[in-house]
Amino acid sequence: MHGLAVFFCLSVSLLSGQGPDAAAAETVRWHADGVLLDHGPAGTFDETAVKDPSIVRHDGRWHLFYTARSEDGYSIGYIGGDRLDTLSSQPRHKLELLKGNSSTYAAAPQVFFFAPQKKWYLVFQTSTAKYQPVYSTNADIDQPDAWTPPQPLVEKTDPAKWIDFWVICDDAIAYLFFTRNHEAVYAMTTPVECFPEGFGHPVEVFSPVHEAVHVYKIRGRDEYHMVYETRAEGDMRRFGLARATRLSGPWQQVTRRFAAGDQLEFSALGTHWTDEVSHGEMLRAGEDQRIEYEPDHARMLIQGMPRSDHTGDYPSLPWRLGIITRQ
Repeated sequence: MHGLAVFFCLSVSLLSGQGPDAAAAETVRWHADGVLLDHGPAGTFDETAVKDPSIVRHDGRWHLFYTARSEDGYSIGYIGGDRLDTLSSQPRHKLELLKGNSSTYAAAPQVFFFAPQKKWYLVFQTSTAKYQPVYSTNADIDQPDAWTPPQPLVEKTDPAKWIDFWVICDDAIAYLFFTRNHEAVYAMTTPVECFPEGFGHPVEVFSPVHEAVHVYKIRGRDEYHMVYETRAEGDMRRFGLARATRLSGPWQQVTRRFAAGDQLEFSALGTHWTDEVSHGEMLRAGEDQRIEYEPDHARMLIQGMPRSDHTGDYPSLPWRLGIITRQ
């Protein structure tokens, strides 16, 4: 029986094709609050940029994980607090254990509570094997020093570049989505009872995209949204939207202008702090592996900057974090 279970875990494959292009583009306006989190002072682990946020609310507290950029490289930072508008004043923790064999690079975290095992997972990328996906676990998200040393989520053999890994589950299957070569979305699957082991071969499920693909279930409906980053003129970043009735697809494009800089509205007294909408994560309606949200009341924590600051090489760009709210 044990051997049969192992065989089952190793033999699951994703049966999905690419959905047709959708015709109806949607005009959406977003209200942009001020900067939620700025990069730190000189000499700190996030002195250059704070980016790639992943955030959950648990037991009345917000838990924010992000990519921290300094002169020395990339790492993952953590901040916890009762209120969003006071996160910037809370202690910042550099999660030292999470670099593993990659001494100067850990980035693009995703955090969620995996209910079947009653533990928190942090999925992220290292520079090993051109951005291999890894994971770490924690019994208590309030303890930033308790994350386990990273373990490979899948063994990457494809020489192409894989980035921005994202896990979401339905009742039976765990899906790992990622972007390959800044061109297409691929997915791998394993039974929920086998997670985090047993992922099958990657299958292309949607294109074209640039990166930062995040997938959500709409709370109360059998529908899923894929929010993905695209590049516009001058390398300006914005988001598109695709939808499906199942995680296995087919995925249909809704619009490539779901959230863009020219759709942002700033209050009269607010600071026009960004012209870009990049690597954002929806504020979720839960904390577990279903990754649910409510699109009619969507709030997205994004990285952004003014157009005038988007100069020089990518590692030096001064990304900051802020929230935009769908109107």
